[in-house]
Amino acid sequence: MSAEYRAAIIGHTGQGNYGHGLDMVYARMPEVEVVAVADPDPRGLAAAGKRTGAARGYADYREMLEKEEVELVNVCPRVVTLHAEMAIAAAEAGARGIFCEKPVAASLAEADAILETCDQCNVRMAVAHRRANPYEQHAKRLVDAGEIGQLQVLRGHGKWDHRAGAEDLAVLGPHMMDSMRYFAGADVAWAHGHITQDGREITLDDVHEGNEGIGPIAGNSLAAYFVFANGVTAHFESQPGDTTVRVNSRWFGFEAHGTEGIIALRNSPNGEMYIHRQGMFIPDGKIQWERVLIDGWEAIPAGERTHHSNVLIARELIQAIEEDRDVVEASSGKDARAALEMVMAVHESQRVRGRVQFTLANRE
Repeated sequence: MSAEYRAAIIGHTGQGNYGHGLDMVYARMPEVEVVAVADPDPRGLAAAGKRTGAARGYADYREMLEKEEVELVNVCPRVVTLHAEMAIAAAEAGARGIFCEKPVAASLAEADAILETCDQCNVRMAVAHRRANPYEQHAKRLVDAGEIGQLQVLRGHGKWDHRAGAEDLAVLGPHMMDSMRYFAGADVAWAHGHITQDGREITLDDVHEGNEGIGPIAGNSLAAYFVFANGVTAHFESQPGDTTVRVNSRWFGFEAHGTEGIIALRNSPNGEMYIHRQGMFIPDGKIQWERVLIDGWEAIPAGERTHHSNVLIARELIQAIEEDRDVVEASSGKDARAALEMVMAVHESQRVRGRVQFTLANRE
């Protein structure tokens, strides 16, 4: 059958490349044809064209968007510097849906500009966070059904690797912020953060440019506290790990604490889920953590789960386009901005030495 949707891919070899496989998300989706790819690096462009099967390649993504009539545009680079320019150009060129690597933008002002343009042009947007993962979807249904009683606290962790602290927060934090906000089911009312460098308060001398275009950062240790409008609270921490051993990515995840139990979600996007059927977690030798397995997901090889997670997001984006609604079963552009705001609030709180109210006034 002929494809119903035409897609264009924007990458940048050497500057974020093609994210976590966002260029290949349509490889097993017959309803989508990749017609063009843009990459200013000649070798990267040639490789991407061959890899994606795109009929045409462009050194300039703006030229591609001007010449190609496409419904879907994937903004792939992990380096966030040009996300806003790319997404706005795609929306103004007539795309109906944008699939963007996280974080959505380098600043809240840029995220605001993206969403304003998407609203004006009636464009749907999905961002490559991990709430579409089957384990997160299953856990969310259990929480909403009262399986762990009344939800009270969410506790998120970065990877605690060589990026510990501010970089962990900026690069991996958006995943956790989006997921915790999704489970809380409300927007953040206020937040408080504390950032240190080697155990002392950060100073201007500690500020440096972060990787992947995330901008100026400081600190290798941080703790943040969020209060949602419905009273649920959340924590996020990132501390320096043991550099003598390989960091275990299973640390990357979060726990949902309720009055009658705890759910732990680890190692996204591969996905691991556990449940502890007692709200007050006091080891007593009787109640053990139970592993929850989703057979269909476990049947997928671990190395292919990121791709399958991306496919779930892409299908939700297409369904949102067809039903003329916002993205729901994945992270929308608005959700991604809200997650970014939680990240930025940690730095803003450290800057003003106190709690900060949402919506943040400082959008830079």
